[in-house]
Amino acid sequence: MNPPPPSSTLLQPVRFSTEQLPARDRFDAWREYLRPVADLAPAADGVGTSAIDLACWDLGSFAMCQERNSGTRFSRTLRRVKTVFADHWYLFLIKAGSNWVVSDGGWSSGQEIRGAPGQLSLYSLGEAFHGEMNPIEVLMLFIPRDAFARQAGRLDRLNNTIIDATRGRLLSDYMLALERQLPNLTHDEVPAIVRATEAMIAACLTPTPHSLEDARDGVILSLGERARKVVQARLYDPRLTPACLAKSIGVSRSALYRLFEPHGGAARYVRNTRLAAAHRALCDLTETRQIQQIAGSFGFTSSQEFSRAFRLRYGYSPSELRADISRSTLHLGRDPVIEGGRTLGEFLRTTA
Repeated sequence: MNPPPPSSTLLQPVRFSTEQLPARDRFDAWREYLRPVADLAPAADGVGTSAIDLACWDLGSFAMCQERNSGTRFSRTLRRVKTVFADHWYLFLIKAGSNWVVSDGGWSSGQEIRGAPGQLSLYSLGEAFHGEMNPIEVLMLFIPRDAFARQAGRLDRLNNTIIDATRGRLLSDYMLALERQLPNLTHDEVPAIVRATEAMIAACLTPTPHSLEDARDGVILSLGERARKVVQARLYDPRLTPACLAKSIGVSRSALYRLFEPHGGAARYVRNTRLAAAHRALCDLTETRQIQQIAGSFGFTSSQEFSRAFRLRYGYSPSELRADISRSTLHLGRDPVIEGGRTLGEFLRTTA
């Protein structure tokens, strides 16, 4: 038996991929891998030949899985429910693609739902079901029944349903925010994440006054993810002010200030996000726009203001960065060929 990893080490996922397999063998390998969950069969338009990728992050009390697949029919029969025991619920967030699922037992027997991008559904592995996924990218959170034994009856009634808009958005944003944090999560941080996740699920799926208060940290994380989406979508818009951002995510100015206090405030967060996007554009060898055009595309109305803020943030001017990138490009022909992704220097520049 291997010793447990040091608590300060980064949490690593278990990854499954069929990319290295011949196209004809990919579906069979995936079907075998997911046999404990469901029986897979070719989709209506045949067996997909694209690679299937699945990463599973073990959080102790929960498992979060990221999956991208080329589509399949699936079923979990009553016989399989009885013989392959897995008494879990799972939250199913569609990031791209679509699906449909029909319940074959329990509270929701005969009920069919059709999922689309952005929708969050709840399913139970303790009940039979069948359905189909089109080419899809999903985020799943598997929840053992024992974790919510007292709320089991209420959760069972939500089986094979799309979580309503308000609660669904809140819980979806939390799951996406957690997904973004997973690569930087250490083992000693997992217990706190588990507590926050339990509180968010309880608050969104079986709300009580106590569960809402317990979920405060998770709600803050969800609001942060929602705000990040708004900022990314409106980087070009110079009218994106803290007041605008507060209105977009439905919070007060004071709540927005508390949310972004660790970042030096909402205005600084927006500016730094714009500067980082401009920095990446200036490092792009295919980018031919002038510096002032790049600045304008990320919400800076004054080239002088942009240059001043850029130098303050990075310690050099936009023109100095572009000149350095050009010199590096001219020198590449005399360097050894490096394969396998970005060099350290490229990484540091393009992820500033």
